[in-house]
Amino acid sequence: MKTVLFVTYGGGHVKMVVPVALALAASGLAKPLVLGLTTAAAVVRAAGLPLLQFKDLVRPQDAAALQRGQQLMADMSEPVIDAEETQAYLGLCYADLVATVGEEEAAARYQRLGRQAFLPTALMQRVLQELAPDLLVATNSPRAEQASILAARALGLPAVCLVDLFALDDVGWTGAPDYADRVCVLNPAVRQFLIASGRPAHQVVVTGNPGFDDLCEPYWLPLAHSLRAIQGWGERKVVLWVQQVEPTLHPFTGQPSDPTLPDRAWRCLVDWALTRPDVVVCLRYRAGQALPAIPIHGVVALPPDIPLAALLHATDTVVTLNSTVGLEGHLLGTKVIQVLGSVFDSAVPFLPFGIADEAVPCDGLPAALERCLALPRKKPRAQSASATQAVLAVLRELLPC
Repeated sequence: MKTVLFVTYGGGHVKMVVPVALALAASGLAKPLVLGLTTAAAVVRAAGLPLLQFKDLVRPQDAAALQRGQQLMADMSEPVIDAEETQAYLGLCYADLVATVGEEEAAARYQRLGRQAFLPTALMQRVLQELAPDLLVATNSPRAEQASILAARALGLPAVCLVDLFALDDVGWTGAPDYADRVCVLNPAVRQFLIASGRPAHQVVVTGNPGFDDLCEPYWLPLAHSLRAIQGWGERKVVLWVQQVEPTLHPFTGQPSDPTLPDRAWRCLVDWALTRPDVVVCLRYRAGQALPAIPIHGVVALPPDIPLAALLHATDTVVTLNSTVGLEGHLLGTKVIQVLGSVFDSAVPFLPFGIADEAVPCDGLPAALERCLALPRKKPRAQSASATQAVLAVLRELLPC
């Protein structure tokens, strides 16, 4: 049977890969094998999928690389979850960097960039030659995922890139002609962005993000009705605010920011809600974060253990700075208002990419809320019925006969 190798880091990227790998296995079209990097490994393992890690890639000739990996790991400030895996990841990637640019330049780049200096293309070529998959699928992350697609191109192996959101940070490679045979994207706006960046139109396919498919499952609807009944919301409109933190400085560029923005937006939202007895403002707070002041009437705080999908099905409008909850609400048909002023505005342009209905500064929030609540709830977009199946169709097209 044919084999498809998936390469993914953790977070939202592995959530995008797992449904496709499971659907591929169920289809009988090919066997999935997942190279699960960092925190992706636990998610892949929990899904029951065949898992490969960097520690499985170590060969007898890698003894010196492992020794270097041990040294690099000793200098890490963050906690190490799997020492053997971290040692192999650091050691093998650093050895690849040395082979590419030399010992002195590798040391300088690692000192300046840390793991961002890695692009282990030669290592991934070795992996692909050993495993000999029929197709490669990777998401749009840099480092190992990017390297795996470059390696596949060098070997003449067909490859698919799954883009999670807007491709803004990764357009330097995902927007390059022939970087992967196909790029699967969230919506038509992202497709047009990549085409404008240089991708041939036939290479960019709108599939949706498989990580969001579960939102549209019908079992969330009765839970949403139950939530509204338990909360006593009745026919009132529900506006959801997701608690966020704004840093003092952008973590990568150093651009100054305004850490008071979330609190100011919240106060503006609450002040408006107190004038609208037909509205409930719901705060979804994060575990461990202090709650802001909650008025007695018209505002409720709900913990993160309430399923987000059920809450979104019960919501009419989502207000956010830049949380992906805004995108998830959009997929389910809620109106979305983005509050501008965050240091991450340019990285999460909800309005130009068709996600937000309004994008306003704090003082424009009340008027934007009035405009949105005057409109009926939209129909769920349902991601072309199933993003997972849409991606699977792309894989079926590229798998050799």
